[in-house]
Amino acid sequence: MAKKKNIEIVAEDKFSKKQIVTSKRYRSNVDLLNAVLKDKKTYTLKEVDEIIENFKKGKV
Repeated sequence: MAKKKNIEIVAEDKFSKKQIVTSKRYRSNVDLLNAVLKDKKTYTLKEVDEIIENFKKGKV
């Protein structure tokens, strides 16, 4: 008999460009985020961190 595995799915919160740009967490990257993020799209914090990292590495 096969054992069932418990898989936990965690939904991450998504934020609008305006919420991200006005947050204290991204205060030092406001200009970069204003240029790169799209107005009508939502992003997770992980996605925003990856966008910043890739931009700074030159992988846009």
